Amino acid sequence: MMTFYKNDGQLVEIKPFVHQVGGHTCLFEITQETVCKPYQEREFQFYQNLPENMKDFTPHYKGLVGVKCCHDNDSPTFYAEVPGYILRNTEQQRYMQRSDEVKSGLNNWSVSCIDRQIQRNGFWSDNGDQKFIMLGNLVGSLRMPCILDLKMGTRQHGDDSSEEKKKLLKDRCAQSTSATLGLRICGMQVYQAETNTYLSYNKYHGRALDDNGLRQDLRQFFHNTGSLNIREVSRMIQKLRRLHHVLSTQDTFYFFSSSLLLFYDGYIEDYQNYDQSKQTTAYSEQISDKSEEDLSVSSSSRDLPEGCKMEKADDGNFYPFGCDDVSGTADARMIDFAHTVLRTDVQEHQAGVEEGILFGLVNLIDILQSIADG
Repeated sequence: MMTFYKNDGQLVEIKPFVHQVGGHTCLFEITQETVCKPYQEREFQFYQNLPENMKDFTPHYKGLVGVKCCHDNDSPTFYAEVPGYILRNTEQQRYMQRSDEVKSGLNNWSVSCIDRQIQRNGFWSDNGDQKFIMLGNLVGSLRMPCILDLKMGTRQHGDDSSEEKKKLLKDRCAQSTSATLGLRICGMQVYQAETNTYLSYNKYHGRALDDNGLRQDLRQFFHNTGSLNIREVSRMIQKLRRLHHVLSTQDTFYFFSSSLLLFYDGYIEDYQNYDQSKQTTAYSEQISDKSEEDLSVSSSSRDLPEGCKMEKADDGNFYPFGCDDVSGTADARMIDFAHTVLRTDVQEHQAGVEEGILFGLVNLIDILQSIADG
């Protein structure tokens, strides 16, 4: 990474984010801990008004930065004047080591997004800086990130969409798993430990899937070794149940066209001697005895992992909290808030927005539970 000094910040060369699997805007990696994406006013306002109970389910907001594009021999190079507090704790040596480990099979989606931003949207046409939002790199600590980008909900057009855009997105939902399941694959990469490569799918693959195809891809996502990674499936179910509880009780935002990012570390130390049979299914069994109709769980916590506690929600059901399994890496975060709007800014109820997202979450949890149950 080349670094130059300018005023009180550092002018840093940034690279396309190699682990971007979906989306239509470009992502750059500033450091191993920080990425940035083009500024959108509504997304900025979302992070400015983010409730405390949603911070475990979104990327960490780190501020704004200007990004400049320079053309050298027709090959664009990108620079950002990064504040010192972003660079201060950067582990550059570990960053370089991890960069050398990136395997074949990644789809370079970020590069195509950058080309589209420049060609279609006219980014950097005036040779000036473009404003970007800095966010925590959700997979920065993972050695071989397995990532799944899901578009959530049965409705994906924003209240600010044009009539033409609304029709396009309505048709896209109606012709895909968005209509039947409330979720659609927008991109996926899975590290294959057996071949030391990545398997990648893009949004066009996701649009063509039927319900059964989506279920198969979800199983494949957690199947990066010789058999199912049950520990990560169970941990993911746990996180998604907590997210369902938070979204079903929040009254701050309408989430138009947001996505859900699922991820875990596919790296396995000494894979040649790895014994998949040692994975336990006990944890999966602990969370499987639930009514998927309302996601309720037993009010007893004596069988939950250490640290878990049950909390009663406004709907009268009990949900597990504080149950993170430190031996696993699976996590889920909501992303893409360019069309998210404060409910106080919308005069009438936007039917089908939060209901569609919750419908998608219930179906996602149900599918993952069926995968865990075998």
